[in-house]
Amino acid sequence: MTTHGHEQQYSFLQRLEFVAVKSCKGICTLFRAKLRPGLRNLRSVKIEDCKSLKEVFEMGEEKELPLLSSFTELQLIKLPKLECIWKGPTRYVSLQSLIHLKLWSLEKLTFIFTASLAQSLPQLETLEIRDCFELEHIIKEEDGEREIIPESPGFLKLKTLYISHCGKLEYVFPVSVSLTIQSLPQLQTLETRDCRELEHIIREKDGENNCHKMVTVLPNLQELSLKQLPSIFRFSQGCFEFLFPRLEKLKVYECRKLTTKFAITPDRLMSAQSEVLLI
Repeated sequence: MTTHGHEQQYSFLQRLEFVAVKSCKGICTLFRAKLRPGLRNLRSVKIEDCKSLKEVFEMGEEKELPLLSSFTELQLIKLPKLECIWKGPTRYVSLQSLIHLKLWSLEKLTFIFTASLAQSLPQLETLEIRDCFELEHIIKEEDGEREIIPESPGFLKLKTLYISHCGKLEYVFPVSVSLTIQSLPQLQTLETRDCRELEHIIREKDGENNCHKMVTVLPNLQELSLKQLPSIFRFSQGCFEFLFPRLEKLKVYECRKLTTKFAITPDRLMSAQSEVLLI
């Protein structure tokens, strides 16, 4: 399909819900800006082993709201040249229906969400990131669009977060885009492994190291795994103390600099379902 001509040319795409692309070596951009008006019902995209793909969605300047609002699932696997998922301004994009996001072996990807996109993820349940060696930010704090980002309750339905082999990632969540840990009320499983530069799970704004201590609760966290993180030394940068009232499995493995202490009550240790591994 070419992108020449008028928008009516792509009206046949309006019923398209599922796209799967595999081993197409010549594709550089999957969805160009002129195609997107016909993708109002797009729900699922799976792309695997496309050696030349550099971006998935090319964003234009359309002011029709919201774009990609029906999108529920995105899987990107083995895309060695992918530089960004969303190319261009994202202020008119809403990922309000996105539930599952899986990113594997994206060797050049440096960030996943802009700050504005991070405000539109109320349904996200699963975030899985593996082998993204250049990934520096899950949420890019400097949006580049100079817009005012409204306060947001954050990842209200996120249940599973898995991150492994992301060698340049220094932190997971930035507090500076209103994603405080209270924004994760449904988080059940948090696992990070083999991220050699990871220092904190929660990172504060610069200059906030002298703020008052706040006791924060992850009310539904059941499994916490920190494995092979040679640089991590605190769960959070300074201002937060944590309670995990439902924690059942705690694994800390090869985190030589970690200074966070995990307090577990005797009744939790005696539970048949509890598992504690500290090495």
